[in-house]
Amino acid sequence: MPTPVSKEPRQVPPYTVLAAGYDVVMEHVDYALWAAYVHELLERHHGDVETILELGCGTGSLAFELAPLGPYRYAGTDAVPQMIRVARAKAELLGPSIQFEVADFTNYRVQTPVDAVVLLYDGLNYLLEEARLHDLFRCTFRALKPGGLFVFDQSTPANSLNNEAFFEDEGGADAFAFRRTSHYDPGRRLHTTTFEITVAGQSFFEAHVQRAYTMEEVRGPVEAAGFEVVAAYDGFTHEPAHADSERIHWVARRPPARP
Repeated sequence: MPTPVSKEPRQVPPYTVLAAGYDVVMEHVDYALWAAYVHELLERHHGDVETILELGCGTGSLAFELAPLGPYRYAGTDAVPQMIRVARAKAELLGPSIQFEVADFTNYRVQTPVDAVVLLYDGLNYLLEEARLHDLFRCTFRALKPGGLFVFDQSTPANSLNNEAFFEDEGGADAFAFRRTSHYDPGRRLHTTTFEITVAGQSFFEAHVQRAYTMEEVRGPVEAAGFEVVAAYDGFTHEPAHADSERIHWVARRPPARP
């Protein structure tokens, strides 16, 4: 008799299969709005940014919106090769001269320091231990020119508590389909998002775990790396972040060189 074939989805690392339909999953995100906000922060707090490095760039959707606003010389990195593969394919289609490379944002170096580094849409929250926050900020401090800016965001415990139910949905396009579920553990402050994915008739399962940091838990490693905290904004505003902020946009500066 033939061996029965299991119908259980095969578990794979985060984003390795999801990359194929990541842009479908993220259709709700207004990347033009995100890009305009980040561009405004760079103009407000630096005013002379020419080179940008994006960490955790995914499939490049933010890069394609932000790069033309400068215009900037722009490079994007992500730790997942499958995501970079999609970003490069989009670049070939869309034409922008953006360089996409595979790199872990807790352990990277640049050949030439840049004016600004950006890390957005919960990238920081995937670092589950404080030691890895320190690694991120140390690497990024070295990657910046004196006076350069690190613009990044964080999702807070308030976001998970207030919106856990809204992180559940399903959809698809062509040969890709997904079902997303969400669970937040307030005691451990861990938010787990699971994806059941079907690609060309094959089933997969990805579990994405993020830590919901408080503002002060992030501020400590930022300052320990040598950054000056220029601002911590209540998401997408110019108002100071507070205890109930669901998303915080940070602007940190590597101090200028002394004369």
